[in-house]
Amino acid sequence: MKRVVLVGQPNCGKSSFFSQISGLMVQTSNFPGTTVKLSKARVKFHGQEYEVIDLPGSYSLFPTDDAEQATLNFLLNEHFDIIINVIDASLIWRSLELTLELTELQKPMIVVLNMMDEARRRGVKIDIEKLQELLNVPVIPVIAIHGKGIYDAVRSLREARIPTRFTFSKHIEEAITSIEQKVHNRFLAIKYIEGVIPPPSELAKEIQEIQEKFAELHGLPSYEVISAERHHLSMKLAEKVTEKRGKRKIMLGDKLDRFFLHPVFGYLFLILAFALIFATAFWVGKFLEDLIISPLENISSAILSGVSSPALREILSSAIDGIIGGAGIVLPYFLPLVFLLSLFEEIGYLSRVAFLTDVLMHKIGLHGKAVVPFLLGYGCTVPALMATRIIENKRDRILSALLIPFVPCSARTAVILALVGYFLGLWYAIAFYFGNIIVIALVGRFLAIFRNEPSPELIIEVPSYKMPSLKIIVKKVAFQVEEFIFYAWPILIAGSIFLGVLQAGGITNYTNYIFAPFMKLISLPPNLGITLIFGFLRKELTLVMAAQAMGVEVTKLNLVLTTKQILTFTAFVTFYIPCLSSVVTQWREFGGKVVAMSTVLSFSVALIISLAIAII
Repeated sequence: MKRVVLVGQPNCGKSSFFSQISGLMVQTSNFPGTTVKLSKARVKFHGQEYEVIDLPGSYSLFPTDDAEQATLNFLLNEHFDIIINVIDASLIWRSLELTLELTELQKPMIVVLNMMDEARRRGVKIDIEKLQELLNVPVIPVIAIHGKGIYDAVRSLREARIPTRFTFSKHIEEAITSIEQKVHNRFLAIKYIEGVIPPPSELAKEIQEIQEKFAELHGLPSYEVISAERHHLSMKLAEKVTEKRGKRKIMLGDKLDRFFLHPVFGYLFLILAFALIFATAFWVGKFLEDLIISPLENISSAILSGVSSPALREILSSAIDGIIGGAGIVLPYFLPLVFLLSLFEEIGYLSRVAFLTDVLMHKIGLHGKAVVPFLLGYGCTVPALMATRIIENKRDRILSALLIPFVPCSARTAVILALVGYFLGLWYAIAFYFGNIIVIALVGRFLAIFRNEPSPELIIEVPSYKMPSLKIIVKKVAFQVEEFIFYAWPILIAGSIFLGVLQAGGITNYTNYIFAPFMKLISLPPNLGITLIFGFLRKELTLVMAAQAMGVEVTKLNLVLTTKQILTFTAFVTFYIPCLSSVVTQWREFGGKVVAMSTVLSFSVALIISLAIAII
């Protein structure tokens, strides 16, 4: 079996290409020693089996973040047979810089020219045969999002060749050659000179002299000198193989951005877009919930009617409640929310959200790059905390890590929509979300007082708009649903059963007795005390267990809780300590001190908000 690596710059369509060739048989794991995700799949073509590994998007192999470092480490330390370099054909001038860097590895390679339709729309004509001749590797035109050219790309793996080795100017080439003769690896020699990798002790002095010579001749660090040379070579190569046909047309995307990125209308559309997302999630979720709950409750009643033992009946009822809670409450709201967020991501709108909200993030003392982790937080807190690695400043990373747990993840969204949205109405749910944003802003501003340092501005690439691929969106949703079904739902059911055991044994009375003074403080029934413990394990549990604790079906919670109590309970669940997996991730990324700060902060904010609602 041959090992193939996919390498490309961010937003080149590499993930779409990988999705097309991988089908649904994708394995994910972490790069050794990191939490950066590694995706791989096995592909069989005409009797030959390939293991295809999708490496993180990298602008260059001079790493500036953990993802790029993981890509470099893999290329340096792991075995692989073929490189597939995916290029954005519409930005070929920039994309070829990474291509030339990959040629230095002198590994068999093919080049996939993706987004050929976008290149044509921009009036860019690429001489594929000429590029193939200059690189000495197969060059395949592809429109990955529509599956065009995928077959040809996989077939060309058999024709992968070692690419042409491009040379730098004389004095740079002489320096590289002198080190290459000693390490017998051109790529490694360049990385030593660039300062990316610490050289062996016997070469340290010679490499330092080369770096000093570069600085003396060019007034720049060695990595900038080599990067500038590579940029010059890529521009010359692009000029030889491209031709601009007529004037560049004003694309539909450019016209849309005049509105979507407008300093006034852009924010109005942003508000409408997110209102639409949550409104649709609510309407679809409510429809699915009404459709699913009734039949499941009828089945539950039929099963329980044959059980005579009160204790067994209590435990079995709890298990069924856990199943119904996942299938009839969480999934109906979870599915449309994940689908819509994936849709907006595929279209390219989420990058524009990051651009628009950069100024607002600075207002609350946060780095503009924190926008990306915060957006991820609406899906899940765990990857959102990991994504803070893109923030270089330690102060901003910690501040983001303290605020991200306040963002309602999909689990808490299910609770918000199923309680506030279902019982009180859609506008209550939307108001709840905007209130949540205001709270995050106020807490962020409060925390920034203690470290009143300016944050650097955001530099972000806004990709072209794309027609969304339903296949890719379905795969993303399927992955999220699989995570829920195999990891979250079993915890929900197990927790529900455990609560049933506690109730059958009368133990919940003691637990609720301990929590009773606190529950009285925020004007909630003492029976709900037990749910706060299990909510720490998984936020979805609070929804099902609140109904169990109050002795009613989920759809009848409004009969035993007032409007104010529903809002208070939802607010506390939303703001207090995040789930166990989030706390573990926070500990691993930032240490115990930050976890302790986050715990105290979350509980304090949840208590203040709950008290405010209870008093009003």
